[in-house]
Amino acid sequence: MLVCRLKGKNNADVKDVVRKLDAILAVLLESMVENGKKASVTKRIKLLHTSGLKPSEIASILGKTQVYVNVVLGRKTRKKR
Repeated sequence: MLVCRLKGKNNADVKDVVRKLDAILAVLLESMVENGKKASVTKRIKLLHTSGLKPSEIASILGKTQVYVNVVLGRKTRKKR
């Protein structure tokens, strides 16, 4: 529904909306608690990845590098083998 409303907007408007949504998501992830403690960055990366986000998008949201995110996701795959 949001995408339909943004079709007529210029690229700067869309980027602004995406930036704000990323900020909201980052705040929600920061407040994520697991077993009474703040959830680890690894846990947040895995959650975002299973939600269908690309490593570059995850890195942008969490303020990490894409290499860092790929390393964390790579560890996840190696553990399954």
